[in-house]
Amino acid sequence: MKGKWFHILNIIVLVIISAVGVLGWFGNAMSQVTYPSINFAISTTFVWWGIFYLIQSLKKQNTWRTVWFLISLGALSYWMAGDGASVYNFFSG
Repeated sequence: MKGKWFHILNIIVLVIISAVGVLGWFGNAMSQVTYPSINFAISTTFVWWGIFYLIQSLKKQNTWRTVWFLISLGALSYWMAGDGASVYNFFSG
């Protein structure tokens, strides 16, 4: 992943998680009970994306950029699929 492709793919991922996050926030707001764990999971997804983007930008070899991009895809999808809310519920009691 050189130059432009590195940024384009990460921006595409950001747009996708933004769209999914907006839908999640809308669904959470429209339900009868608002769950703070969903808000936590959605907001920390962007923090995780920023951390992974920083790690990828610090790596100069294309192999490591690709590996970290794939790791970020897996971690972000797992986090948004419910693990973020589970972590919040675990620590908040």
